Formats: sequence, structure tokens, C-alpha cells
Amino acid sequence: MKVRSWWIGVGLLLGLWATRVGALELLPLHNDEGLHLTRAVEVWHLHPFWAISDGKIINHWLIAAFYPQHEAAFAGRIATVLVSLVGLAAGYALTRRVIGSAGAFLTGMLWIANPYLFFYERLAFSDAEAGALALAALWAAWRTRAGMGWRGSVLTGVLLGLAALFKFTAVPYAASVALILLVAGGGTLRERALRLAVVGLVTAACFVVPLAYLAVRGDDFFGIALGWIGGAGEGQASLVGNLARLGEQLRGFGSLTWVILSGAGLALLVVMGVPRRAMLALVGAGVLPLALMLVLGTEVLSRHFVVVIPGLVTLAGMGLGYGLRRIGDRRSLQLVAGMGATALVFGVIPFMLTAYTTPAELPLPADARYEHITSHSSGYGLREAAEGLGETITRPELRIVGSMFPDSCRRTNFYAPERLQLVCDGAPGMGAIEAALAADGAVYVLADHAPIIGVDVNTVRARATEIAVYARPDETAETASVVLWLLERE
Repeated sequence: MKVRSWWIGVGLLLGLWATRVGALELLPLHNDEGLHLTRAVEVWHLHPFWAISDGKIINHWLIAAFYPQHEAAFAGRIATVLVSLVGLAAGYALTRRVIGSAGAFLTGMLWIANPYLFFYERLAFSDAEAGALALAALWAAWRTRAGMGWRGSVLTGVLLGLAALFKFTAVPYAASVALILLVAGGGTLRERALRLAVVGLVTAACFVVPLAYLAVRGDDFFGIALGWIGGAGEGQASLVGNLARLGEQLRGFGSLTWVILSGAGLALLVVMGVPRRAMLALVGAGVLPLALMLVLGTEVLSRHFVVVIPGLVTLAGMGLGYGLRRIGDRRSLQLVAGMGATALVFGVIPFMLTAYTTPAELPLPADARYEHITSHSSGYGLREAAEGLGETITRPELRIVGSMFPDSCRRTNFYAPERLQLVCDGAPGMGAIEAALAADGAVYVLADHAPIIGVDVNTVRARATEIAVYARPDETAETASVVLWLLERE
């Protein structure tokens, strides 16, 4: 790699880091983030594979390295930022190898200035991590097909295995790797098949330990994760519904600049690059995971697309690179590339500034806003309640029961003072409430969404005193979902 290209790549990585780490803890922990943090804490308790049947097997190991018992939100989210750096480096390197530095630069800018990626790369979810590692596997496969040898096959298998171990939504990239090695690879068909076989064996080897762990314990073999694949009944895959949700993500994050330039780049790639067999295989490798997700996915949420968007952004950067090749003058080429980068930056700045100051006001698709801002899965209300326990709890000797889903309760405890941790007994937690009343005569209850989730205190044989209410965005004090009660036995 030329020195100039190396410094451009380093600058892009620093740009991704700088944009992602600001105000990283400002948005409250989502319910699933709390689950990942709980698993990370369990690693410290020597339970590395605690509750992995949902197909997220090792993503919490990296979180554990940052000691989530302290500053949990930062520990969980900085792990995602670090893995995203790996993905951007792979996308940059792959684009540069295919089309050159100008296209690689635009790939990096499409990534950094992408409000969708910006949002999900700042959360303790495994989807962005799986997508970044899957793109790294495609880069390794592209290097291997050109004759990198058995070491390249091993590296590709390790990266593909890691991506799938972070989350099963990366599994479709196995087909992408196979497409690159078989169709775009050099050598005889036997040599290409041998490379693919090595990749498959190494990837399978990555799952030996967790599968043995589940077998010994008699736990479910990833039934939750496999339930995402199309089937009959209420969970049946819906191509139309998945396409509609994808459209919401493309237009719902406050800026269309990245969508327009990405679309233009993909169009240019099809026109100028696809006629070659190798490029046709690479384009297919980038598009195939999205197609499989749309066709087979039964529960495709907004965050799941972050697994495939990095690959599409990389292809778009390649296409823009092909377009820039038509500009003969180097100075003009740099001017056009700079104008595109400037447009991307100005398109995403308002979104970033809002995320750094008032994330509850972010322009989000309806499903993402519901999940992260207004519903019980968001951390609003619960975070404020937990952080205020030191002032609202006047009888610290009493238990505090979290009347909510177990994951929500554990997530809330990451914000609560150590001496005022919630008792997590599930929803509505009547067993813990009645036990506390019987033993102590009184109990604090932090209820969420009563009576749908949390307990309706009017049904408990105790005198109920409302201590404090915590309204989520779009709620008022009268409609607040989170309420702290003091229940005293009559």
C-alpha cells in the first residue's frame, strides 16, 4: 500500500472513532444492551456461554474486557466501536484493492457519514459487530482467491466464524465467501474447492466448544436464533414487510445524502464493473446476504440491516471509484471526491449533533423510535428512576422490587447505586413483593407499564403510596410508565 493511501486509511479510522465516541452514554441502555452487559458480567463469574441460545455466543466477551461492572454503558458500546473499526479497515482495503484510493476514500466517507451506521455502531448490540467482521471475512476471501494460500483460507474461516459467533445474522455471509472463492477464485476447480473446504472446516471448528457446552448442559441448540428463519405460522417470512422495513431505515434517519450517493455508486458498479466475472461474484457476495435476509427473515428488526449495510456501502464506494476513473485530470478527480465527501458530512452533522446532546429528539424510523425512545425496551424512565434512588428511598433497609421483565430489571441495576439494587423476580414480581411484605412489612416497588407488565398496586393487599413518577419522552407525569411505590402491610 502506498504511503498516501495508508495515511488516508488511518485518517478515516480516526474519523470513525472521533464521531462514534462522543457522548456515548447519553442514550439510556436498551433492553438487549442490558442483556449483553449481564452476560459480560457472567464472564467474570466464569460463565462465558451464559444464555447463548439466541445466537449471540461471544459478543459479550469483548464487553467483559472493559469491566462492565463499572460504567456499563460505555463498556458495552465502546466494544462495538472497536469492532466497527475493523469493518471500516476491511472495507477500505477491499475497495482500494479493487478500484484504487479514490474509491476507498469514498467508501470510508459513506461509512462514517452514514446516520444509520452511526446510530447502531454506538450501541452495545452485536449486529454491527457481526456485520463488520463479516465484511472482514469477505476481504480475506478476496485476498485468498488471488492465491494467498492456505493461510488466507484459515484467516477467512476464522473471521467468518467470529462473525457468526458474534451473531447468527452473519451466517448468510458463508454463501458470499463461497461465491467469491468458487466463482472469482483463480486456479483449477479442485484448488478453489479445497480453499473453500478449509474455510468451512475452520469456521465449523469455531463452534465446537459452544456446541459441546450446550450438549453437556442439555440446553437448547440455538432455537431462538433459528426461529428468525422463515417458517410457517405467525412467524412466516414476509418479503413485502421486510422490504418496507428496509425502506424505512433508508429514509428515516434524517439524511438521504448517503442513500443517494450509495445508490449512484451501486448503479455505476453494475454498469462499469460487473461485466468481469470476479466483480460479478463480488457484487453477488455483497448483495446475497441482504437478499437472504429479506426472503427468509421472520423477525427482521431495524438493527438487523446493520449486518448487511457495510457490505453494500463498500460496493457503492467501488462504484463511485469506477465513476471517478472517467475523470482524466487528477486535480478534477480530487475536487469531485472532495465535493462528495463534503455533501456527506453536511448531511449527517445535524443527526450527530442531536445524538451528542438530545438523543430523544433524533429523527428515527417509527419502529426504531418506539424501541429506543418511547417503549419499555428503551431505558428512559428506568435510568432516571435508578439514578434517583439515593434521594427517593428514605427507608434503605427495605427491599426494592423491580416489577418488570427480568432483562429490564437487570439493565436498571447498572444505573442503581450498589446499596440500592433492585430485586429482579420477573413481571409482575408478586412473589418477591409478597415475600418482602411478609418479612419486613413494607417494600418499595418500581413498576413499569402497569398493569400490562408491572404490577397493579391496587391488587396488592397493602397500602400503596406513590413516591415518584418517571415519564418517558412523549409521556407526561399523568401518563408516566415508570412509577416508584411504597407498599406497606395493613
